[in-house]
Amino acid sequence: MAHDKQLAVYEVTPPPAARAFTPAFFVESTAPDNIDDKESVLPTPDNCKVSELEKIVETLANQKDPKLLITVHGFNTPRKKVLETFKESFIALNDDAALENRGLVCIGYRWPSEAMGTPWRSGLNAAPLFLLGILFVSLAAVYLVNFSFEICDWWKLTRVVVTAVTAAMAVIPLTLFGLRLIVYFRDGFRATNYGVPDLVNLIREIDDRLPKRPGEDPDDLIGRVDLSFIGHSMGGFVVTNAVRILSDVFSPLAIAAMRHGPETLGSEEERGRRELRSKIGKNFILRRLVLVSPDIPSEVLLLGRSNALHSSLIRFQEAHLFSNEGDEVLRDISTAANFFSLPTKSRRFGYRLGNVGVLTGWGLSEQLTLGNLRVGARTLYELYAELDAVQSEESFAQRLTYFDCTDSIDAEGRGVVTDAAPGASPNLSWLGHLRLLWVYVRGEVDVHSGYFLKPSLVRELIYRFAAIGYGDAERLYGGLGALSTECEKYQIKALKPGQRSVAAAAAAEDAKAAASP
Repeated sequence: MAHDKQLAVYEVTPPPAARAFTPAFFVESTAPDNIDDKESVLPTPDNCKVSELEKIVETLANQKDPKLLITVHGFNTPRKKVLETFKESFIALNDDAALENRGLVCIGYRWPSEAMGTPWRSGLNAAPLFLLGILFVSLAAVYLVNFSFEICDWWKLTRVVVTAVTAAMAVIPLTLFGLRLIVYFRDGFRATNYGVPDLVNLIREIDDRLPKRPGEDPDDLIGRVDLSFIGHSMGGFVVTNAVRILSDVFSPLAIAAMRHGPETLGSEEERGRRELRSKIGKNFILRRLVLVSPDIPSEVLLLGRSNALHSSLIRFQEAHLFSNEGDEVLRDISTAANFFSLPTKSRRFGYRLGNVGVLTGWGLSEQLTLGNLRVGARTLYELYAELDAVQSEESFAQRLTYFDCTDSIDAEGRGVVTDAAPGASPNLSWLGHLRLLWVYVRGEVDVHSGYFLKPSLVRELIYRFAAIGYGDAERLYGGLGALSTECEKYQIKALKPGQRSVAAAAAAEDAKAAASP
């Protein structure tokens, strides 16, 4: 059979007229949507042919400067939608002449996700008998009380009381059935139990099969394959947790990184330490992480303790966040779905990482401070203060570059992820958020996945950063000033660490070293 037990591999075959220079593969987990479904081989996608992991290995091995880029989708993304998104991704990569002959090999990785509303047919069969009992007893009580004969004078009051109590009982199972239909927690289960382990297995299998170059020192970084990721929505959760598993958390370098926190991001010494920590297996080195509207709690930017994002970021050479304050899928649906499980006492701490906003003007700024990043209605500085967290000039939040795409437009002046217009920002009052949710439901604007769906500077930046890194991408535009001008032209607000924050980090690191015994 042309796939192993856990993964099905397909090679993308571009149309005859296309100039294809970027090899691409579609790899999907064979885990079924439901635990009790029988596993079956899905039809071969259009413009694809059945392949093997060995083909990916062979393609990588034949590249002069091999780079493996893995893209991971989010929740509520059935196979058909995944294939459409990955198709647009591969087209975008091949249309960008700046990425030609870069040794790039792309994988679109699919874990089992389903569309909202899909599991309605199996709801009654899957529900526990206790839950069904509550539902049927409450509905029967409402029916009997309201359609029975008058027994005495106080029967009307009894009807009201019994109806209120039984209706409250029915709310619990009906709410749980509703949560099942939005598939958020079903996808979360599959992402954790299938998506992450199968992605780990994919990388491990490729690493095991890649040949070592003759005479190469096992501890040397030369000749290692660059490994980079694009994680969208819940795909960001899949990527960061997969990297956490792949990393050796017991290594002295990892332990030191956890202990000492933020480091001198721009120094040669720190670059060397980070490169050593970035080694994965015998062949890979982690290079770039691009998170696009990640469905990850924004509190990962606040907490000083270790978390999946922190553990991943200390392994990557660079990391970038593309966000949208008007992403109502994260702001409304995700926060509502996570409300009862997220351990917070205030809604101020319930937002997602994909809703982070940048408070500078359009363009690219190096003034990356906690006061220039907003989550909800408060800046990170204010949220730190509310938590009585230790303030410092350099924080974990300043490990990323930020690209706020809320106002972004394409070459035709249409909003990329909102209904923004040239020279105008979308209304983000509470009424404005309701309006954005409405236009998203109507299909007029995709506030959550619009980054990938049409040509724009936003999409170009995502793939360039992931494929060749920020430094090379900046040089393609003609330097920092020219890139800032492009961002301003297309209404993107961006922040990156500047020399001042690097110097502050160096001073903080020296102070820690002096204070340590």
